[in-house]
Amino acid sequence: MKKFFLITILFLVNGCVHRWEWQPDGQKEYLYYVIDVNGTEPDAYFEKKKDALKYIDDFKEFHTYRIVKAQNWASLKEHE
Repeated sequence: MKKFFLITILFLVNGCVHRWEWQPDGQKEYLYYVIDVNGTEPDAYFEKKKDALKYIDDFKEFHTYRIVKAQNWASLKEHE
């Protein structure tokens, strides 16, 4: 009976996969840049894609935007 519980626990523990979203200093791994199709520099950047989509919805009357997902290698101080 003990072997059964041990095997069951091993299957449950080994089958669980969790991706941690913790990053050092609170930085996200990716940033979402909102860039005008005819522009060369981003108009804004966001940590969440839904925020970038909301920005596009707010300004879709005036611009045609694209979202570019890029890894965040630079510190956030360089973006300000």
